[in-house]
Amino acid sequence: METVYKIIGISIIGTVISLTLKKNNPEFAIMTSILTGIFLIYLVYDSLSYVISSINDLISATGIDSDIIGIVLKICGIGIISEYFCSIISDAGETAIAKKAEMAAKIIILVMTIPIIIKVVEGIFDIL
Repeated sequence: METVYKIIGISIIGTVISLTLKKNNPEFAIMTSILTGIFLIYLVYDSLSYVISSINDLISATGIDSDIIGIVLKICGIGIISEYFCSIISDAGETAIAKKAEMAAKIIILVMTIPIIIKVVEGIFDIL
């Protein structure tokens, strides 16, 4: 719960600084937004490493194909990172570029799901 309070505090401070700078120095407002995001990612880093450790334990205990889990984790990472940067691009006033970057990330995610789809179809045919 302490981490949640830190996230809220850093977010509010970053927002106030960014809004203050936006009037006279919009480029510094964008930098404030980026730095605030980096601090927030740093705060949740331990939680992310716990998730990855837990997933590795699950893979070891169950024998699930680690390649599939790796792909799913990469897809999640791409989604999170693309959302973060598309928000920054949109905040900078370049909504059209943000939408195109978001579309590109979705295409990459779609391409990355192909091995999972193949495994599912192979599994279905093995059952039949």
